[in-house]
Amino acid sequence: MLQSLLQELLKFLSTSAGHWTLLGVGSFIAFATLYHKKRQIEDFTVKVIEDDSWFINRDDNHRLVIVVSLHLINKSGAPVHVWKCKLSGYTPRDNPPRFVLNGYDRTIELEHPKYDHFFAGQEYVVNPYSEQRMWAYYESRAVTLSNLLRAPIVIKDANRKRKSVPVKIPRNAQQIELYNEASRRW
Repeated sequence: MLQSLLQELLKFLSTSAGHWTLLGVGSFIAFATLYHKKRQIEDFTVKVIEDDSWFINRDDNHRLVIVVSLHLINKSGAPVHVWKCKLSGYTPRDNPPRFVLNGYDRTIELEHPKYDHFFAGQEYVVNPYSEQRMWAYYESRAVTLSNLLRAPIVIKDANRKRKSVPVKIPRNAQQIELYNEASRRW
């Protein structure tokens, strides 16, 4: 059966309609590749700073708080004006609250990263031939029991070009420690 299918396909491809079909499919793939390349921000590298990227479950409003720190490297001669920075569709928020973890017998206050804070509606400029660090704060109503989140982060500039990077965000180590202490008490 497979041989007969291949023979029919070869017969079709040897006709003029088959040639046009191959030309159309090849042209579509070439056009899609060029369009994808044109939409990318050239000479712009985004790296995740893993030590300052984490998430926690907030006990006061049952939301997930995600902090992502990015190392932005611009190797081009023109500045990059970062306009949007979405994490799996979530928009960064401004005015992050204090992050407090409540344990059984102690309370831990987490510090914000020391880099520039990016939020929605802000234009962040990465100068030519420079490196800058920024962080963004996201909130999600999702609840997860895993210790690792995987999501894409998409950065768009003022020219509507984009850069997408897969991100692995671990749970905050201090929250894991508090959960382990609570489990040992029970």
